[in-house]
Amino acid sequence: MKNVELSKNYLNYSSISRCVKDDSSSWHLFCLYSGKCCCSSVNVSLNKIYRRSGIICYPCVSSNSVTCSLSYSTFADNHANSHNCICFWVVGAIYETKSCNILRNTQGGAYSQGTFHTRGNLNIDDSCIIGNTADYIFTVSSSPYTITISNCTVDKTSNNGYLTIQNT
Repeated sequence: MKNVELSKNYLNYSSISRCVKDDSSSWHLFCLYSGKCCCSSVNVSLNKIYRRSGIICYPCVSSNSVTCSLSYSTFADNHANSHNCICFWVVGAIYETKSCNILRNTQGGAYSQGTFHTRGNLNIDDSCIIGNTADYIFTVSSSPYTITISNCTVDKTSNNGYLTIQNT
């Protein structure tokens, strides 16, 4: 697949559940890599992976459009010994999470990057983010990037200084 917006990398109407491999060789539960990435109507639940228990997304970069989107999906009861549950990895890409349930995920260890971790701008809209356990729920690698949550139900907003809250 070419790493351009015209290349589509989609995972739709799927369930990934009860995958367990929590030794240090298990890095990701699943990864969307290259092109424009979309994860719609997916259930990712009850998994235990050492580093990233939900998803990691490596999309192409576009300065004016979203190149990785999670929508109408559930990430629940996943456990990572380190790192995060949902990771958007490409620096400068634009990411979105819409109408998702992010429930009761746990991340721990010295390398925990939070429930959400991004290296680009991330907008989270109309989602439910409850019961997650991590030092920070929202982390950004560095400025100028931010996470903006809007019209969400959240019980914790712990972050590393790059979070904007609107109508939550």
